[in-house]
Amino acid sequence: MAKNPFRALCLPIFAALCLAACRPLFNPQPAADPALAATQTAQRALLERIAATLTAIPSITPGGQAAQAELPRPLSTPLPAPAGSAQAAVTAADGMALVYVPAGEFIMGSTKYDRDLETNEVPQRTVYLDAFWISRTQVTNAMFARCVSAGACQYSASDKTNPRYQDPAYADHPVVYVSWQAAESYCEWSGGRLPTAAEWEKAARGVQGQKYPWGDAAPSVETVNTNNTVGDTTPVGQYPAGASPYGALDMGGNVREWVWDWYDPYYYQYAPDRNPAGPAIGEKKVLKGSSFSDTYRYARPANRLAHDPASPGVNRGFRCAYP
Repeated sequence: MAKNPFRALCLPIFAALCLAACRPLFNPQPAADPALAATQTAQRALLERIAATLTAIPSITPGGQAAQAELPRPLSTPLPAPAGSAQAAVTAADGMALVYVPAGEFIMGSTKYDRDLETNEVPQRTVYLDAFWISRTQVTNAMFARCVSAGACQYSASDKTNPRYQDPAYADHPVVYVSWQAAESYCEWSGGRLPTAAEWEKAARGVQGQKYPWGDAAPSVETVNTNNTVGDTTPVGQYPAGASPYGALDMGGNVREWVWDWYDPYYYQYAPDRNPAGPAIGEKKVLKGSSFSDTYRYARPANRLAHDPASPGVNRGFRCAYP
């Protein structure tokens, strides 16, 4: 019987098609990873929010630039730049140790690739600041009490609300339950003012834009009091391993800190690149840093929070700047 050449040609093709159709039955594709899918979805959502933030147009004055806040004149003679290797000074009013931050540029804000960022931290940019001094630690209960005794400050919290304020055992803990105005009044009494958000951030992270005051390594119980690892405030300066490049302490934890600026989530889009001091008006003031109860992601100096300036709280303190 003669062979059918058409059959001989078609059989291999038919067999190949059957094999291709059946391969998924023998080699099933791995199931999708739910955690990976959730992460990818969250990342896409974050990038969409960043894009929306960067395209939002703030209100600009007719002159072409948004109005900027004016800083108060220092009430004392400006401190001189340190001579030689000296990088520290002490204020006469309260005995606060200061660290020096020289003039120059630094990287402010976050890139969109920082998985911990908030959209009010973008775009990341280079900012120039004049030189200034800043408190080495947060202002303590004992220091604030000096200002009250001098008649220049008022402490609004009752003994029932904060029994620790006058407790000698907590004299070296950061003062809390202070409003923005109470913090600014203290800084003026001591010869300075509250730092701007830019000054605070440069003092905390240096010029290269490192993620945390101590560098880019993840936070730990050796570097910062946050994430409820202690569950309370600690005496200031207890985490020398978490010091900033300039020697400032506790800039990643213990309490959140009031700064000079009014809050605008879009401020980085129109802020000047030289000595920015925040918008001229606003409803909330910026807070920098993390408190003892905040999660580790808030220990980043780029983080910006906002709060009613008239509202004190258990996790809000401050430090001062001296231009």
